Amino acid sequence: MKRTILVTGSAGGIGGAAAAQLRADGLHVVGLDLREAEVTANLADPAERDGLVDRILVASGGSLDAVIACAGVASADTSAMVAVNYFGTVALLDALRPILARSNAPRAVVVTSSATILPISPPLVAACLAGDETQARELASMEPGLVYASTKRALSRWVRRTSAHHEWADAGVLLNGVAPGTVRTAMTAPLLSSAEGRSLLAEATPIATADYASPEDIAPLLAFLASPQCRYLVGQVLFADGGKDVIRRGDDIWS
Repeated sequence: MKRTILVTGSAGGIGGAAAAQLRADGLHVVGLDLREAEVTANLADPAERDGLVDRILVASGGSLDAVIACAGVASADTSAMVAVNYFGTVALLDALRPILARSNAPRAVVVTSSATILPISPPLVAACLAGDETQARELASMEPGLVYASTKRALSRWVRRTSAHHEWADAGVLLNGVAPGTVRTAMTAPLLSSAEGRSLLAEATPIATADYASPEDIAPLLAFLASPQCRYLVGQVLFADGGKDVIRRGDDIWS
């Protein structure tokens, strides 16, 4: 039977590339985004998260085999970053977990970011992991420059701390993450469109590859992690970043 995959952030960028590849592979894809998707919703709005599972099940035909959570924002709206990057993603995955568990090979993949290795706000990360969205939004407004990295750090930690729980791995729902580096999307276009922006980026976060990734470079990894062939990875956050992580943190990340 054809597998059914939910892709959030499916209208463009990495989510769009993942959805396109999965469809090309013959899978049934249900997209979720603000617009141009089978399910339209704003994950930043807690009220819209309610009832979302029922809408997804209608669009999917009643079953779901995997979720690829790509939805994320990097903007001046710190509240939206907190709500979408962490709370909306976690709430959706938690709500869909019992549905996924009915599949013969359930998988969940979360797109975090290599920004997790950059400076963060420990109080903001702690508020996210504690599930306190109100406090997290308040803290985010105090240190706007750290919000993106902090929400993605919290999301990566959530993947690791949640994945081995009995209701996830023991139920066969394998949860992993991917941490892309700089990818050529609408989000990064303002920075990559100028020589000055590229120079600043290369100085701040150098990479080992000759160029930055396209969304299509990340999609195959997401597709594998969402597939039945991914049978033994649990709680891993795989850096697909052109070497940014190894350049910044070196060979010994265990000390």
